Amino acid sequence: MKNSIYKSIGAFSFVLLSWGVISSMQRKEEYTKIPVADNTCDCYSSSSLFNIPITFNNQVPGDLQSFSNQSQADCFAWQEFISLNWPTNGNNFGDPYDYSLVSWEKYMPEQVLFQPNGAPPPAWGTLVSPEYAKKFKTQRMVYSNTETKLLTFAAKFGETDTIRGFSPDQAAPFGKPNWLGAQNSTNVWYEIMLNKDYYDFVVQNGYYNAINQHTATQNKIPINFPQGVYNGAVGAIELKAAWMEVDNIKSAKWARYKLSKAIVMDATTGKLRTTTVALVGLHILHKTTNQPTWVWATFEQIDNVPNTPNDTPPPYGYNFYSANCTPKQVTLSNGKQVTVSCTANTSPPYYLKDGTPVPIQLTRVNSIDPEDAAPINLKMQTNIKKFYPNSVFQYYQLVDVIWSQILQPDPTTPIQAPRNINNSSMVSGRSIVANSTMESYVQNKNTCTSCHVYSTIASYSQDTINNNVFGDFSFAISKAEYPSTSKTSAKKKKKG
Repeated sequence: MKNSIYKSIGAFSFVLLSWGVISSMQRKEEYTKIPVADNTCDCYSSSSLFNIPITFNNQVPGDLQSFSNQSQADCFAWQEFISLNWPTNGNNFGDPYDYSLVSWEKYMPEQVLFQPNGAPPPAWGTLVSPEYAKKFKTQRMVYSNTETKLLTFAAKFGETDTIRGFSPDQAAPFGKPNWLGAQNSTNVWYEIMLNKDYYDFVVQNGYYNAINQHTATQNKIPINFPQGVYNGAVGAIELKAAWMEVDNIKSAKWARYKLSKAIVMDATTGKLRTTTVALVGLHILHKTTNQPTWVWATFEQIDNVPNTPNDTPPPYGYNFYSANCTPKQVTLSNGKQVTVSCTANTSPPYYLKDGTPVPIQLTRVNSIDPEDAAPINLKMQTNIKKFYPNSVFQYYQLVDVIWSQILQPDPTTPIQAPRNINNSSMVSGRSIVANSTMESYVQNKNTCTSCHVYSTIASYSQDTINNNVFGDFSFAISKAEYPSTSKTSAKKKKKG
C-alpha cells in the first residue's frame, strides 16, 4: 500500500549514485577512518509521520512499533542491512578491502547447526563443523573454527555438502542444473546463516534431532520460531547470501564490494581451495511480533544486472549481463559439447561436476519499485556516503520487502504444509519479488512466501504421517537428521 506523500519524488525513481571511478592503484591503506559525530539519519524524511530513523551500529532491530506502509518496511530492512553488516573488528562501516567477517557472517551456518545423525550442534560461534574439520586435515589446509568462511553450496538451496551428498542444484527449476555463472567465468557460491535466537530455539528444544521435532508434533506443539520485539529481543533471523568469486583483486572494481576470504568446496573437483569472494546478494528473513509471517527483505550489489534496459552500464561492467553476449561452447567431462545460449534467465544445460562455469546471461524481470524502494535506496546510499565516504555498502540496494498488512498469528497447534495465509495481505513494492542472484530462473513466477509456505519439519521414517507438518516458513529446520538404526544398534551391542 503506497502513500501519496512520496510521489513528489518519483522523478528520482531509478536514480543511483554517480559511479565513482576509483583508480586501480588505490589500495586498502589509502582509505582513512572518518570520525562520525552523528551516526543517526532519516531513511525517508519526506514525512515525519512515517519516517524511520536509521542508526549506524550493530544493534539489529527486533521489530517496528507498527508496520503501516511499504516505506516503513523498506526502512526497517535498511536498518537490518546496516546492523547485520556492521564490522566486528572496529573498522569503519564498509571499509574497502576489509576481509574481516561482519556481524551476520558470525552467525551459525545451517549445516553446522544441523549435524549428521541428529547430533547436538557445537557451541555458538562455530563456523566449521566437526566432519569438515577432518577434511581440512586430510587436505592439509589451515582454518579457524570461528573465523573461516566455508562455502560448499553452489546454489541457493544446496541440499548438503559433499560429505553428505553435495548437490549443486538451486531450488528451481527442479530437476535441472541451475548454478549461476558470472561474467568473469566463476560460479556463484551460496550460504545459509542462522542467528543466535534461531540457534537457541533449536538447541533448547532439541530440534536439531528430527525425532524431537516429531515428538513435539505428536504432543500438539507447533514449531513457532521466536518473534522479535520492538526495543527488545531480536527474534529468529535466517540469511541467504550469494558470493561471486574475485578474479583479479588488483582491479579497482572490488572497492565497491564487501569482500571476504573463503574456503570453497569446488563443485567440479570436490576439493577444498582458498579464494576471495564478493557479496552480490543477501536475503534477510526476520520473524517479529508484528510480522509473525516474517519480514522478507532482499538486497543486491548495484552492478549485478541493469534495473531497466536503458540503464547506463557501471564503470566495470555488469556481473551477470553483457550487451555483447555470445553463446558459449562447453566441452563436458564425457567429451560431449553443449551450448550455453544468450537467452536471458535460462538455466545452464549441464551440472558443474561435468563442466567448468561460464557466464550466464541475466536480466531483471521486475524493475525495482520506483515509488518506495528506489528513492529510499538513493537516500540511504547518500547517507552511507555522507558518514562513511569510502564504504562499499553505498553500492548496494534494496530490491524489495514482503510484509503483511494484517497480523497473522502463529498456529497454536501443528498444521500441514502449505500454510494457508492471507495472500492478499502480503504486500511488497512489486507483485513478484526476486533477487537476480538467487531466483535467477524464476523471476516471473513465484515470490518468497509462495515458496516458503511449503516448509516442513524434518522427515522421520518412523513417523511419516507427520513429515508434512509446517515448519514456520523456514526450510532450514527440515535439515535435521535422526540417529541411524545401524549406528544405534552398534552402540547397544558395544555397551552389552
